[in-house]
Amino acid sequence: MEIGLTGRAAIVGGSSAGIGLAAATALAREGASVLLVARRPEPLAQASASVRAAAPGARVETIAADLASPGDIERVAAAAQAAFGQVDIVVNNLGGPPPGEFTTFTDADWQNAFDVSFSSAVRLVRAVLPGMRERGWGRVVSVLSRTIKEPEDGLGLSTVARTALAAWSKLLSGEVAADGVTVNTVLPGSVETERLRSVIANQARVRGRTVEAQRAVRLAGVPTGRFGRPEEVGELICFLASERAGFITGQHVAIDGGQTKGL
Repeated sequence: MEIGLTGRAAIVGGSSAGIGLAAATALAREGASVLLVARRPEPLAQASASVRAAAPGARVETIAADLASPGDIERVAAAAQAAFGQVDIVVNNLGGPPPGEFTTFTDADWQNAFDVSFSSAVRLVRAVLPGMRERGWGRVVSVLSRTIKEPEDGLGLSTVARTALAAWSKLLSGEVAADGVTVNTVLPGSVETERLRSVIANQARVRGRTVEAQRAVRLAGVPTGRFGRPEEVGELICFLASERAGFITGQHVAIDGGQTKGL
């Protein structure tokens, strides 16, 4: 199925590995030009080679930047504009704040959580949204977590900051819908990434279990009987960023193997 991404240009955050890399690969395969963004140059170079191998002929650029930094966000937006002439798609995807217990979080911890998981997305979208509205076409997809629907022990910083971004996304979607810009979020459950492994390790420590035992407990809560693959989330992001998804906006789309129990 042709989904209408040929000639579009995307910025993909956190795209040196995991869900971000999977999203960039899916977009490139569908004909979009992609700017890969991550903090470290070496993994970025490897990711760029991976995307090019999966999507021969795709336009792939990279920039090392910290999307929690306002100055770096300006550099990213300018680099995408210079490389592609416009930005049609933004995929907000950053590593979550560290796990921990509420009683241990400092003011600095909360500020960092919002800089990483909320303000970064708001600033990046603000930088490219005028062009999207002027052209009458744009897609904003933010990678959050199923925990905004069902909070999970030990993930307070991430859950609170990402829930704020979910509310912002919902409100923004109504303001820009008539301009041809859609705004959605995806809510991964237990997807096999470094982030999941770190969460399992922390929960194992807190609960006095081995990592293997905690992994088994988590797996037992996934009705499909397996953890998700980053590629599955990347394909969902790609569809939400496509022409075919033009009537989908203001939605929080779970991809969790049936893990979320709420209606």
